[in-house]
Amino acid sequence: MNRYLRAAAATVSGLALAFSVTLAAEVPAAAASTCRTTYTKYKTIKKGTHGTRARSAQCLLRSAGYAVKPDGSFSAADSALLKRFQATHDVNVTGKVYASSWTALLSRGSQPALHRGSTGADVRRLQRSLTASGRYVKVTGTYGSATFKAVKSVQRARDLKVTGNANRAVWRLLQAGDPIVKAKKKAKKKASSSSSKGAKALAFAKRQLGDRYRYGATGPNAWDCSGLTRGAWKKAGVSLPHSAKAQYRRGKKVSKGHLRKGDLVFFYSGISHVGIYAGNGKIIHASRPGKPVGYIKMKYMPYKGARRPS
Repeated sequence: MNRYLRAAAATVSGLALAFSVTLAAEVPAAAASTCRTTYTKYKTIKKGTHGTRARSAQCLLRSAGYAVKPDGSFSAADSALLKRFQATHDVNVTGKVYASSWTALLSRGSQPALHRGSTGADVRRLQRSLTASGRYVKVTGTYGSATFKAVKSVQRARDLKVTGNANRAVWRLLQAGDPIVKAKKKAKKKASSSSSKGAKALAFAKRQLGDRYRYGATGPNAWDCSGLTRGAWKKAGVSLPHSAKAQYRRGKKVSKGHLRKGDLVFFYSGISHVGIYAGNGKIIHASRPGKPVGYIKMKYMPYKGARRPS
């Protein structure tokens, strides 16, 4: 009986060894370790690409639920699985891991609300995906000014409310592979349509949307009303004083019916507030503590006049 037991034990042991060898052959050692996903540049990976970045792309695909071996050699089978991922996540289906696919792969997962001061793995995930999209952010795990600016870039490019905070709308864009090239093309088109000083001043003001208000502030991340208009027109090559009343004495007087984008618009008795005309009866302004730089319709404040700096 002992002889039979010994034989059975040997058989079981042999089967276990064979199974472990099979697993080792199917899942390389690299698959068991954490793959590198942090780079300053995310280069395009296609069929036949070898190396660390190819392994990173494979690892990300595997973590997304696809049967990929992270062996550092991006195969035709890997490309086919990537196409499935791209189709599922509304990314252009190419079979290549380029900016959009990197962004979608790196940002995949939950959509937590993040803001200045947030820390942890989700912040690192956000920072990696922002970098992949073309908005380089050092991966620190802390939501600082660079991350804040990069998120504002995403929001501005897609006409979202510009807050600098990562909300569900920002995550959805990144998880659909939103690359910066779209924003660059849009900005180039706008720049070619008008090269006037007013357009330059307005463009600067738009880039500050979402920044906080602070009395006496002149940037770069906080403004008061005349500090914002002064900074905007300085970008256009025109020097203005830091005072709404003093700015009202500069440049050409403009009637309400002839306002152009970039003109300075003044409000309240004694000329105590100023904003930059943005078109369609709206201005961009820094209003008061607790309210970030934003748009407002002119009709909501008592209009006193307008000037076109020169």
